[in-house]
Amino acid sequence: MGGYMGLGMASWIYKQGPRKPFSKRKRRPTCNTLSTYERVFKLQPSKKSSNLYIVFSFLFIGLVAIGLYYKIPEFTDYHSIRNTQKRERIEHKNKSVYNFLMNSGINRLKANNLVGAHSEFTLARAIYPNDETVNQLLVETLVGLCDDNNTYCVELYVILENSF
Repeated sequence: MGGYMGLGMASWIYKQGPRKPFSKRKRRPTCNTLSTYERVFKLQPSKKSSNLYIVFSFLFIGLVAIGLYYKIPEFTDYHSIRNTQKRERIEHKNKSVYNFLMNSGINRLKANNLVGAHSEFTLARAIYPNDETVNQLLVETLVGLCDDNNTYCVELYVILENSF
């Protein structure tokens, strides 16, 4: 018989067996069937690792408390220095604006521009309301304006009444 197998033998290996007539086949499930698996899982740590979590939690809270103990005074010092610098910057700005308004008002008063001088002195008075120089110059300007327009007389009367 040699090493050659005939075609008949190879067809016998791959050939399907005969089927029984009218045999019942297994049905595949349709796409509409629902799963009946209803198990619910809870997330909870295992008993062995729960002690480890507690230790790490306390350790973390302790480290945060120590860090805050040392950083809070540093933060408050920085905050107070920052507020002081901010107040000084605002005060410097107010002084420079006040000086500009006073110089501008005095120049307008010298040029006999009483309405412009009144405007400048009113703005300067809004910055430093208790300054004697600005109040005196504003009164002088209002006296000159009161001769021409009575609306300035009311403002002059209010300023004079509040100063005494």
